[in-house]
Amino acid sequence: MKQSLGLLEVSGLALAINCADAMAKAASITLLGLEKTNGSGWTVINIAGDVASVQSAIATGASLAETQGGLVAQKVIARPANGIFPTRPRSEVTNTASAQTVQEAPVTAEPLAAAEATQARVTCNLCLDPACPRQKGEPRTLCIHSGQRGE
Repeated sequence: MKQSLGLLEVSGLALAINCADAMAKAASITLLGLEKTNGSGWTVINIAGDVASVQSAIATGASLAETQGGLVAQKVIARPANGIFPTRPRSEVTNTASAQTVQEAPVTAEPLAAAEATQARVTCNLCLDPACPRQKGEPRTLCIHSGQRGE
């Protein structure tokens, strides 16, 4: 049976977690994840399952979000095309990993440290320029690109 995709966008992380819990209890669905979207603290809840379960779960989550005053949008995509799913469900990743008895080599910190040393560290979340002295949370005027916006 082909999976369907359900998306519920709500205002706030706490409401998103509450809706995801209610949706998981209402129907047999798989939670694909929570994504923070740009602006106003909106969060998208991604779920998958059979069409009826996803429709039921989205209806439950939307009604809960609406009563709390935080419903932004809802959408059910029945049997989407291949490649539409954002990620594999986390439960499938952990279940397949635990079912296999493959010995993994120990991970060392040396390759990670070498990769971090070659990448410049970005501290300014406005311009993303490694040369900018501004730290996240500091005034925007400290950004070296503050006068160049909109050009």
